[in-house]
Amino acid sequence: MILKKRIDNLIERLSINHNFSFYSSCLRIFVCFYLAKDILLNKQFHVALFKGGDHLMQREAPWLSLLGISNQLISDNIGIFNIVYLLLIVLFFFGVGKNFVALLLFLFLDASQSLTSVILNGGDNYLKFIMLYLVFMNSYEYFSMNKQRFKSAELNSFNTFLSNLAGYSICIHLCLIYFVSAIHKIHTDVWFNGVATYYTFSSERFGGTNAINQMMAKNGVLVTLTTYGTILIELFYPVLVWFKETKLLFIYAAIALHFGIAVIMMLYDFQLLFIVVQGMFISNMFWLSKIEVLKKKKWMQKILFTKKETQTVSVE
Repeated sequence: MILKKRIDNLIERLSINHNFSFYSSCLRIFVCFYLAKDILLNKQFHVALFKGGDHLMQREAPWLSLLGISNQLISDNIGIFNIVYLLLIVLFFFGVGKNFVALLLFLFLDASQSLTSVILNGGDNYLKFIMLYLVFMNSYEYFSMNKQRFKSAELNSFNTFLSNLAGYSICIHLCLIYFVSAIHKIHTDVWFNGVATYYTFSSERFGGTNAINQMMAKNGVLVTLTTYGTILIELFYPVLVWFKETKLLFIYAAIALHFGIAVIMMLYDFQLLFIVVQGMFISNMFWLSKIEVLKKKKWMQKILFTKKETQTVSVE
């Protein structure tokens, strides 16, 4: 009975307020730019990816297989596929079609990744899950053509409940990624012995800043600190990021870690995605309070006043 009561109380709390209303909208905008960027960048590899033979197409999207659509058919019509894909991204960007468009976009993302599986990374895998979570999330409170509202109070409560579950799923998924990565590192000799980053700094492939990389590789203290520091961040982040006292410390540490990887190892996309998702751990009240402070700025008031004045003149 006690457990049931606690579960009921939890469901009730998750059904009252959307805890990710602002930042989920920001995440939606970011995902749209991220997906559009992938389409434009992958265009230069079209010949290699789609004309190189079936050996480059390692899997087929399940939903396409159910419809009898092969990867080869899509690759032969990749231009049309990308046009529809971009159209869905634009609709999702403006919040048109809401969760239905989000579902279609997820399916197109899955199909796109099945065609380009040879150039995917861990960030792309997490991105697909983020898009799946956004299918169930109300990310249209801000930066959208209109908000998502239902006539039924029960539906609005259920929508809020699903949105909160999806938001926490994004956060928990990130924690699992860090934890699994840390466990894997602990069981790897070079990480366990504290010398893993030496090989990274010394590698020509990851020479983002050649002079700094070589300097760090020759410094035994920095090698040890960066190796064990990475493990400690990934190992304790999944637990301590949920506590108010340690939340910001580990968010800043994670951002510093990913920023350092981007600069030193030239792995940009992967790191940018993980940096942006850190904002999901910041409370909704914090973001909304910053918006209120921003609205009080003189330059923002001029923009808002001009916009309001223009609307009044147009009505008259």
